[in-house]
Amino acid sequence: MIELIKKMGFIQPHNEDQHKLLQDLAFPQTRRLTYVVSVVYLLVSISHFFVLTNTAEKLILVPLGLFSCLAIFATARYLPRYLNPATSAMHLVVVLLMLLNTLMHMYLSESLWQSSTLMLVVVALGGFMVERRLLLLSLFSGLVIWASMVMHMHQETKIVVHFAFGLGMSVMVSLLLFSHRVGVFSQLVEQRKQLQYIADVDQLSLCLRRHAFDVRAEKLLSNSEKQAFSVLYCDLDYFKLLNDSMGHSVGDQALQRYGKLLLDLAKPHKLVVGRMGGEEFVLAGCIREDQAALLAEQIVHNLEELMIAHPESLSSMYLTCSIGVASSTIDHNFSSLCKYADRALYIAKHSGRNQHQVHNHYQLPEGMKMPVEA
Repeated sequence: MIELIKKMGFIQPHNEDQHKLLQDLAFPQTRRLTYVVSVVYLLVSISHFFVLTNTAEKLILVPLGLFSCLAIFATARYLPRYLNPATSAMHLVVVLLMLLNTLMHMYLSESLWQSSTLMLVVVALGGFMVERRLLLLSLFSGLVIWASMVMHMHQETKIVVHFAFGLGMSVMVSLLLFSHRVGVFSQLVEQRKQLQYIADVDQLSLCLRRHAFDVRAEKLLSNSEKQAFSVLYCDLDYFKLLNDSMGHSVGDQALQRYGKLLLDLAKPHKLVVGRMGGEEFVLAGCIREDQAALLAEQIVHNLEELMIAHPESLSSMYLTCSIGVASSTIDHNFSSLCKYADRALYIAKHSGRNQHQVHNHYQLPEGMKMPVEA
């Protein structure tokens, strides 16, 4: 039975690190929520003053509501000075005061059946601390009970008033707490997206890191079916000389501008762009060989037009690049295309640089040898 309950997700193993992380993330929203709940109890206290006709009940419930308001406010205001984080403590104070107010209404209602039912609902509402399924179940139960009350409004007004206040207050606070959980969950999702972005994107060039690029390029190729697919290997010419002569800060600026150039030119073709490391970049996507060759030519031309000074370059006054292109007309396999594009890049670099070459299984230029593969 216990195993079945675990599989349904009602019981989750305690993880100390995860618990601390959730506590830290939830603290800012918990504090704001606690202030809101204190206002709710202030409004409840005011409503007691105007709705209740029995003087004795007013003397009990109005001060109790004000006390709850002040206690919750003080908890949010001062408790974080002594506990860090105070998330669970603030939740506990809110639940205890909610229970205290509800018990008082149960006592004043003088109805054993309705008091017992209300107690079950409040206990279930406290289940939001463990699992939100319990909260949804208890809210559903509360609606059913509320509907039954409306159908029996001929009962004594005193019982209906106290029960309505007790149940209504519990549901209101629990909904606030549930919305708080949703807010924390949204915050976690957003932080996860940010972490994933940091993991996937090179923060200097804003191109994908190697692993993220490989995953997305492989996915593009698998979905390309019979469409042409091309890979462009790009390498900045004499980039080490630029770093050595003008400093790494200038080199970083050059990488930023080059990354932006690649992203801008790749966008119309819906290509993915990755930085393989250092000055090596790669583009991949569903374009034909002639389109890839034209794109490579644009990259080479546009980079030189940026006029990034490179006085130590042996191919131009400005920073240039060499590009190797391989298309699926050769092999519809990503690793093979990368290998062929790398070979074409090798030819481009040994043919004078500042140019692109398309791999077509042609013979190497006279006197040129491919490097031995490890």
